Amino acid sequence: MISKIKPVNLNLPNFSAVVYGYGMELPAYTLARGMIALSGKPVNLLGLYDFLLLDLPYSEESPILLVNGEMELKEIENVVRPLGVKGLLITCNDKSESQLKTVFLKGDMCEVNLSFSLVSWLTKNFSSPRTKRLTEELDLTDLGSWLGEIMKEIEPSLDFVLSPVLLPALNLMRENQGNKIKGFYEKDFSDSNVIYTGVDSMMGRRTAHQIRAMGKIAKEVVINTDPLTAPIYLSIMSYIFKNRTQGS
Repeated sequence: MISKIKPVNLNLPNFSAVVYGYGMELPAYTLARGMIALSGKPVNLLGLYDFLLLDLPYSEESPILLVNGEMELKEIENVVRPLGVKGLLITCNDKSESQLKTVFLKGDMCEVNLSFSLVSWLTKNFSSPRTKRLTEELDLTDLGSWLGEIMKEIEPSLDFVLSPVLLPALNLMRENQGNKIKGFYEKDFSDSNVIYTGVDSMMGRRTAHQIRAMGKIAKEVVINTDPLTAPIYLSIMSYIFKNRTQGS
């Protein structure tokens, strides 16, 4: 799995909004959170249909659109010319024939590679106290062994409960591991790995306590990295767990 992680160089135009379709939450939140944290500039983060139905008719934004689904791509094309949509489309769907300027990413783990590529773009374009650490995290030399140590703490037969910072990984993890992936806000918990970061550890521990109060197992796992990259690492782990399951 680690060998499939191959970030690419991106060149993004000026933008004030990030728009995402289903399954592209990971790169979308990575870009929006990173822009706010590293540049200090406000960025609107919108689901595709919020953008098309509620925002587009009243704004002149040129967003970054992160969309894969064929139907969602068609929805964009239906309004590009009539409403004068501008912006940059980034997609993992090589069947897209958009009138917008488009960047195609191909291969397995496309959303993960796109997310790392966006982190790389952010570190090259904005300087802040976090930039050095993020740049170091883009060195993937020891990533396999580091992830292996964290995965030893996880019991894959249990459900996974994600903290607020890790929620961008939720839909991608569900694609890989099914509906056993839940957000911290849900109520119907089973025996679970409760996964959180240093930033939202209080909420992670509170969720674990809530699960134990229900008489269930709560195994706490901390991903102690920059909050921007933590959901990406968790997504990689879900691919590894999926690969192990298919190989067994």
